[in-house]
Amino acid sequence: MKGLITSACIFAALSLVSCDGSSRLAKDIQGSWSGTPENFMDNSVASTTILETYDFAAPENGGKTGSITIAGMLTISTQVLADTGIEQPLTLTASARSTISGTWTAIDDDEITVALDPATLNVMVDPDQIVAEGNMIGTQTPEIETMRPSVAQAVTSNMKRALEVRYSSIRHLDDVKVKGTLLKFEIGNMDCVFTRQGTPQ
Repeated sequence: MKGLITSACIFAALSLVSCDGSSRLAKDIQGSWSGTPENFMDNSVASTTILETYDFAAPENGGKTGSITIAGMLTISTQVLADTGIEQPLTLTASARSTISGTWTAIDDDEITVALDPATLNVMVDPDQIVAEGNMIGTQTPEIETMRPSVAQAVTSNMKRALEVRYSSIRHLDDVKVKGTLLKFEIGNMDCVFTRQGTPQ
């Protein structure tokens, strides 16, 4: 009986330590954190870099679960092959913005679970900001001018598919550490370092 009581006390003590740790992490993680540019897609279709910002909203009633929004700034470089309207292949560069939302939960002193809702994924490409060989499309031939909407649509579709795959893999943030203005964590085998934006919430 004494052994059972001792085990119960140890379990209770460990539970309290875990609870305090997760509560502390839930408080420290709140706010907006910006990463560094990352090359996340490079194939025959396009080469893409993304700069993401994670926004951890404060939990309600001092809890450990809050909403999260991941915003991305993307730069996409792709090539359009020559056709009847264009004499030679063109390298096009487009800028895009993406957002996806969900929830986060601090479950330990260094671990956070993330549940992103794929239905909230939004990708926006501005046709007017598509660049061809260093010149804004629209200052060149009429054939290139007419390509802007279709190129923007194709880029949007491709980026959305790529981001769906990317964000479906973000479920756990492991080995989470908040040190001053730096946030470090792991997603799978990938190390991530983010910098706090603004003041803590």
